[in-house]
Amino acid sequence: VLPNLISPLISIASLEMGAVLMLLGELGFIGIFIGGGAFAELQIDLPPYHYSDVPEWGALLSNVRVYARSYPWTAIYPTLAFFLSILSFNLFGEGVRRLVESVGVGINRLFNRYTFGVAALALMAVIWARSNTGSVAFYRQQAEQFSGQNALAHVQALTDPALEGRALGTEGVTTAADYIAAQFEALGLQPAGEKSTFLYRRKRGFEQLTAVPQFSLDDGGTPPVYHQNYTVYPGRNRVLGEASGTVRFITTGPLQATGFGRSNLKALKGMAYPDDILMVLSARDARYLENVPHAGMLVVADDESVLAKNHTLSNRDPVDSAFGTGRKTGQDAPVLWIDTATADRLLAGTGQTVENLRLFSQRLLEDQLIDFETPHRADMSVQGNIEDRFVTYHVLGYLPGSAGQSGANGANLDSEMIMVFAQYDAPTPDADGQIRPNANNNASGVAVMLEAIRTMQESGYQPARTIMFVAYSAEGLEGGETISTPPNPQKMLQAKIGFGSSFTVKAVVDLRGLGGGTGDRLAIATGGSQRLGDLLEKSGRQMGISTVRADDPVDFTRVFAERSARESGQEAPQISLFWEGSEESAGTPRDTFDAISPETLEKSGRTLALTLMILGREIEY
Repeated sequence: VLPNLISPLISIASLEMGAVLMLLGELGFIGIFIGGGAFAELQIDLPPYHYSDVPEWGALLSNVRVYARSYPWTAIYPTLAFFLSILSFNLFGEGVRRLVESVGVGINRLFNRYTFGVAALALMAVIWARSNTGSVAFYRQQAEQFSGQNALAHVQALTDPALEGRALGTEGVTTAADYIAAQFEALGLQPAGEKSTFLYRRKRGFEQLTAVPQFSLDDGGTPPVYHQNYTVYPGRNRVLGEASGTVRFITTGPLQATGFGRSNLKALKGMAYPDDILMVLSARDARYLENVPHAGMLVVADDESVLAKNHTLSNRDPVDSAFGTGRKTGQDAPVLWIDTATADRLLAGTGQTVENLRLFSQRLLEDQLIDFETPHRADMSVQGNIEDRFVTYHVLGYLPGSAGQSGANGANLDSEMIMVFAQYDAPTPDADGQIRPNANNNASGVAVMLEAIRTMQESGYQPARTIMFVAYSAEGLEGGETISTPPNPQKMLQAKIGFGSSFTVKAVVDLRGLGGGTGDRLAIATGGSQRLGDLLEKSGRQMGISTVRADDPVDFTRVFAERSARESGQEAPQISLFWEGSEESAGTPRDTFDAISPETLEKSGRTLALTLMILGREIEY
């Protein structure tokens, strides 16, 4: 039967290859394609132009829809490539079909146990040769010098009780920055901070709790427990004050604005509940209603693990002048996250549950609301102080690339930069007085970074590209805005005079939670960079370490960040590296030094070291 099927199978396979190419072209035209890239502005009044990290044909078509009138020729080459390839597959299939029908092929002679055996041996030989010869094999031997015990020693130093968990607002965060700077110097890095130092001074604002937040209900049940049933909500603005009143439930569909800002939302015009505590289902609803007069607010948590975590709170003043009007909007009011069980207690007697209301809210049309009063009252209190100018530091050092080696475009590789980031600070101390060591999140990331530097330096590795290492502070607000994680690469280059114009950032690697987790694999969040993700997976296989592709890790320590699509675009291919399940203990008292595994640190570090060695020298990877 098989000889009779070979001819139509070849034709079908060739036609399907053409169909797949057609589908890739269609998806690329609407902006869906393999790999990632970065955005750059061609002109101020035009949308950003996408530069593909993996320049496949579908990605090259991604800009055509936006720039078809201004730059119509950009579509010629990728569409021509698609056309010729699809035509070639069809002609190839038809030609092979005719050849088989007219000449015939001895299937049993071509495909038997001997030919399969020879092919398997040849494939095994190629795989062995690629793994054990060439520069990658040499890098692998160097990367194997990474020591999990050395990295563990850095974790121990960074989780010393004297550092107070490296929490923002404590002296420990400055001590940690000094420790990392001293390690950079001892490891032979060049300073990339201000005034020929490793430090880049910044000022942060935040809200510091001075007492454990209070919350109680009038239903006669068990009192809600802090960090179990409720916690302070890290919204856009400060959340201070006391509230006592009837709980009113509100949720909305998409809301239409009649002017600039949330104070002009059409469906909320005239709404005011100055004596009520509002209960909402999401952060979106909380943002919509922040300017509606209210005594306090309760936000039902989607993921209840956030209730056990510590959070950095915003210091932004909620009482601000509405744009162009001179009138004030917003007010100081306490805001708490609560769990579903507590929310259902407040809904008792209404005939509704959180589950039902979530289903209803998903069906709401534009400007539709669900708004009703519950039969229960609540009391809540959040007390704290505002800090506007707390001094913290980024720590920056670099390994200079070796001059003289040119890349594919003829430019010297030492003008290209690889940036490695790891956050070292942690949310502000909690009012319960319990110190969170923050060992895995993120002393482990900094420790792996430091040991990777030692591995490269002591193995004699010399990068062709410049590699910068940044231990950064990301808690609180800077100039009233949140700090991106990892920070903007170009802003980091501004710390050292003349640095910003000297380098092109080729890749960004962010490290977080590399000392353990509930899983047994190294997780890779590509952030849109397929090429970097493939490289890290290959490095993991080379080191015998299992990896898994994952979504970008969600940082539940703050939810007040709001960025436009342009602001959230990457300036360079970016990837995040963390151990599977590491986020579950982040920000909780369970994140201790005892939970860190030196074996996990070693697996993570060896994969990172091999990846950096390849990125630092290889033109093609």
